[in-house]
Amino acid sequence: MNYKLRLVLNVLKSKDEKVFILYDGQKMLVSPVGDGKTVNISVGSEETYKTKGAEAFLKRAEKILKQQADAAHDELAQNQNDIFKVLALYEGTGSRRR
Repeated sequence: MNYKLRLVLNVLKSKDEKVFILYDGQKMLVSPVGDGKTVNISVGSEETYKTKGAEAFLKRAEKILKQQADAAHDELAQNQNDIFKVLALYEGTGSRRR
């Protein structure tokens, strides 16, 4: 299984809403519904996306981050708007292996 997808499982299983600050200062709100597959993503007060499943969440989140970084035309934006930083918000919230 893809490493990113394994990290996304923590997001899907969570019930905690998290805020990620994009390079341009906008807030990206990640809101798992709690059903294990649906996550809502909001950027600012204008854009809201509903994703179903790990791949859909990963695809949409990466697309949002890339669009924001490309709009900034700045290499630092590429580093700040990184999917692993978003996924790190949920580090330690998933089930543990024994």
